[in-house]
Amino acid sequence: MALIDKVPGELKLHIGGLFTLRRKEALKEADVTHVLSVLRFTPDEKLFNSFRHMVVEVDDVEDENLLQHFPSTNKFIQDGLDGGGGVLVHW
Repeated sequence: MALIDKVPGELKLHIGGLFTLRRKEALKEADVTHVLSVLRFTPDEKLFNSFRHMVVEVDDVEDENLLQHFPSTNKFIQDGLDGGGGVLVHW
């Protein structure tokens, strides 16, 4: 996986790892306006100054209940896409 990968299709939805946040030019080219962080660790908030940001604090374990977060994360992603921007989901 590259540092930022576009999900196939028409939507400006991207996935990447933690280090993707340091690729400001790539994020700008992808028109990313919203960042969804799915991790227990919260990176330096300065990395998110240019974005709307949401954090879902979960552990990377088999029995983590991710489904409980879908309503809020789906709304966040949809709001970003509806606003014309791109969304990066990273872990």
